[in-house]
Formats: sequence, structure tokens, C-alpha cells
Amino acid sequence: MFKKLKFKFLSSSLILIVALTIFASNGLMVKAQVGTPKLVVSSVYWGVNPAAPLTASPGDKGVTLSVVVINAGDDFARDVKGTLMLQHPFIYEYRSNSENYSLNSITKAAGDIAAGRSFTFQYTLNIAQNASEGIYKLSFKLAYRSARMLSETTDTFYIDVPIWKGELHIQSVVTNPPKVYPGDTQIALTVFIVNSGLGSVNNLKVFLELTYPFKQSSTGSNEAFIGTIKPTQVAQTRFLIDVDEKAKPGTYSINLYAFEGSNKYSIGLISFTIAEKANFIIIEAKPTSFQAGDLGVTFKITLKNNGSVKAESVRVKLLAGNYFSGTLTDFLGTINPGESKTAFFLVDVDGKTPPNSYTVDLRIEWIQDEGYNLNDTLPITINVTWRYSIIIIAAILAVIALAIFLFILKRKGIHLKKPI
Repeated sequence: MFKKLKFKFLSSSLILIVALTIFASNGLMVKAQVGTPKLVVSSVYWGVNPAAPLTASPGDKGVTLSVVVINAGDDFARDVKGTLMLQHPFIYEYRSNSENYSLNSITKAAGDIAAGRSFTFQYTLNIAQNASEGIYKLSFKLAYRSARMLSETTDTFYIDVPIWKGELHIQSVVTNPPKVYPGDTQIALTVFIVNSGLGSVNNLKVFLELTYPFKQSSTGSNEAFIGTIKPTQVAQTRFLIDVDEKAKPGTYSINLYAFEGSNKYSIGLISFTIAEKANFIIIEAKPTSFQAGDLGVTFKITLKNNGSVKAESVRVKLLAGNYFSGTLTDFLGTINPGESKTAFFLVDVDGKTPPNSYTVDLRIEWIQDEGYNLNDTLPITINVTWRYSIIIIAAILAVIALAIFLFILKRKGIHLKKPI
């Protein structure tokens, strides 16, 4: 019995000794870890808002690179400094005494960082215009010391810094009016541009390269400034253009260019269709000569639709100026391709109209292609002469005036000498 109790006592003592040894060992381990700071890089992003990071692209200036550092140790990290080592295409520039300088590294101070706390280093950089897309590795050095140690600890990390380019494409094009004809002006051309790249496009200016039969409606109406287009974003821009009157129907291509600073490149081709419209020509105009003072002269103008589409509700109007009046409009109805119709006008000519050749305009208005109102203007040359009765009366009056003049001279005894 005594031996059993002694054995139990020795066993319990042994267990207690082992437990105390383990406890002491653990205590020493905890004590060894106390007071050790440990800084690590937790994230890297462009911009200043981690919830809405930005993208950086070639040619960007003044973009902010944020490097987040966290203290994963259990003591303060004192006098923390973060140094970013730069390489192409990253540039840090500053200005001093009216001169520009650049550095190969940037050092920022963070002060003290408590255990479990973080600090964000921010570096303002430029990116070279000729930078390639991809992820670059930059060296980032952290220098700090613990509260109980005077010696400085330096850790080097390699951080991933991405550079992405924007990629612009023409998504869709809308014209107003939807159908465009030769001679149309102030056509609103709306272009939707999408950025399908991974990077933003900044300071973007777009330009339509217009060649015949297109031209800008006014100075600068073929260019527009958009600014920034972020990835997946769609930008809308509007141009105003004119189409030459003699343009042939068909589909044309217009090149849309982009300017990013001094960099110019083509975004793509815009397909532009010019529809055919009825083409009117004057077959005959009678008479082409009028006399001053004519009243109710029938003026016949025969039109032919020389195009391949029909014109409906055709109305013609004679735009003849101040010397001509009367019934100067006529309605011709539908004129099919190749068909001719004659318009009749009753023309009065002012008696004071000077003899001369005059150009009058025939304005033609019609409806085509499901309700499009179109028009055209054709010139007609006419001649105006004096009436014969007016000339005769003028001659008689001249003879009478001469006879009276001679009679007065005879009464006064004045004789005209005959030439020798």
C-alpha cells in the first residue's frame, strides 16, 4: 500500500515537473516574441481610393500610386520610411529654381505604425508615352526600428504595378435625318465610341477626316473634345457636316481619328450612305423673251425626272424677283422616273423693267421615300425688251419736241446756220 502511494506521489511529481517545464518553455517563447514589429505590403493600387482604384496608361501625368503597409507584429514600428525605386517607364519629376529635375527613387516618411495598424504611402508619378502594356515589378524598401531596439530593420518588397492602354472602337453611328441626300446640310452625325481596353484614354480629341463629297458645316464642326474614357465606358460625340449637291448616291467611308496629346491614330471607318433623290432637268421653257409691260403671259416649263426614284406631291414655284409677278406656282403631283410634266405660269412684267437678260430660279419641292421633304432649284435665263408701241410713242414725242424747239427759235428770229 505504501509503495503504491509512493509511486502515485512520484508520478504526480513527475507530471507536475513536466508541466512546469512546458509552461516555462512556452513562457520563454512568448517573452521572446514580445516587442517585435513586422511590416508587410498588403496592397498596391492606382489612385487614392481603394474602393475605386484607377488605371494608369502610357502618357499619364501626375497619377498617384498608393502602397498600403500593415504592421503584422505586436509592437510599434518606429520612424517608418518607404522608398520606391523607379525604372522606365515610371518618372518622378519636380521643379526647383525654374528648372525640372527627376529622381530615381522617392522616400516618404510614415512616422510610427502601431501593431495591427496600417499606413498608405502615396507617390505621384508620370508614365512615359512609349510605355508598353503589362505589369511592372518595382522595388519597395521599408526601413524602421522597434521600440526596444536602436538598430534599423530594412525589408525589400517587389510590388506589381500595372499599366494598361485604352482601346477605342466605334460602337454605332446615328445620322439625323436618318436618310441623307445630295445637297443636304447641317447633318448631325452622332458617333458612339467604346473603350474596350483595360486602361483609360485621357485628354481625347476626335476628328473626322472629310473628303469630297463631304465638308464641315462650320469651322470645327468635324472635331470634338471628349476628355477621359474609362475602360468599358461609352462616349458620345456629335459632328455637323454637309453633302455636296452633285454627290453620287452610294456608301462612303469617313475616317475617324483620335488625338491623345501629340499622338494621332485611327479609331475606325464610319460607313455613310447617301440616298438617291429624284433628279429634275428642264426640257423646255417657253417663251424665253418678254416685253416690259407684258400682262398674263403664259410661261411653260417642262420638267423631266431624270432619276430612278419617283417624286410625289411635286410643287414648282418661279422665284423671279421684283420685276415679275402673277401666278408663279403650279402643282404637278407625282412624277415617275423618266416622266415629264409641264408647269404653267401667268407672268406679268413690270413696264419699268430695263431691257436685259435675267436669271430666274425654279424651285421644285416634292416628297420622297416615305415622307422625306426634298427640294431643288434650277436656273432659267429670260430676256426682257422694250415694247414696240413704247418705242414708237417715244419717237413721236421726240419729233414733236424737236418741232416745238424749232418753232420757238423761228419766232425769236434765230436762224440756225448751215454748216459750210
